[in-house]
Amino acid sequence: MSGCATTQIEEPEIKPEPTPSDKIHKNSDLSFDAHQYDYDIVSGATSTTFGTTPPPLYTDEEKANLMFWSNQPPLGVLEGYYYKNERSFSGSNYGIVEVVTNPQTKQIENVQFTEFASNPYYENKYSGKNKRLSDYAFFQAANTRTDETLVTVVNGITFVEDQMRAENRLSGSFNTVKGASSSARQGFMPLASEMSGWLDESFGYKYFGVAKELDNGIIARLEVITKDDVIEEVKYDEYFADSYDKMTDITDRPYYRQSRYYSIDYNLATNNEFIDFADSLTNYIEANNSLIVDDESFTKHEAFETYKTLAEMLDIKPSW
Repeated sequence: MSGCATTQIEEPEIKPEPTPSDKIHKNSDLSFDAHQYDYDIVSGATSTTFGTTPPPLYTDEEKANLMFWSNQPPLGVLEGYYYKNERSFSGSNYGIVEVVTNPQTKQIENVQFTEFASNPYYENKYSGKNKRLSDYAFFQAANTRTDETLVTVVNGITFVEDQMRAENRLSGSFNTVKGASSSARQGFMPLASEMSGWLDESFGYKYFGVAKELDNGIIARLEVITKDDVIEEVKYDEYFADSYDKMTDITDRPYYRQSRYYSIDYNLATNNEFIDFADSLTNYIEANNSLIVDDESFTKHEAFETYKTLAEMLDIKPSW
């Protein structure tokens, strides 16, 4: 009608019901290492300088300030279908590739490569040891062979992991870091490529993990793998910060960029006390098929409350 004002009645906003993914999927809150790296990138294999000791280009202090690598696991809650491939590769080193995918989209949420040195190894200290979470990268950094490239095996591994996650693929060509490509090209990439066709099926394995930075600068991490809702494997570890001055306990600072479970020097100094606790705890959980632990032999340990906090953040029997 001409000349009459009409009142607009706003329709109430109808929010869609949350999808199963919204209800259960927490991976969007994950936080990965955000350090900015400046690598010399190569697309093929490079020649090795193994066995050489060239003249130094830097003082120890200068080199320490120039080099950086991170042992940080993804912070937050990560869950999804779980895939694993492992075997020995060149030089009798042992590689393990673990992949977690989104239950709904099959998107790769995380890729992790772990390498154990051969046993025996030319430097006996590292025989059969975890290269990523021990002080092995510092051993590499101390050699003048790395003066030119300023990288370690950890740099080479994490660079390829980031590509696989970002590009949502496990096979094909990947760039590598000059001076740190051997483990990636000879172990990581072949193992991952074999898994590429696996991701179309779930095989019943599910991954539930959480990593949380504590007030003391330590990162606590709990990982649970289930098969048909039965706990198959549990791992609990605590990671020393990437920067030693970030840790409030000065006795932890010598072990920065390592983990309590895999640090050779830390466990030598503490008589494997953390390893014994973590192994006993995870064996108990696996035997009882539950993250609820009320045995006093565990509850009195200083790390137990941290474990309990992480365990309460996980739902290991989701609806997907």
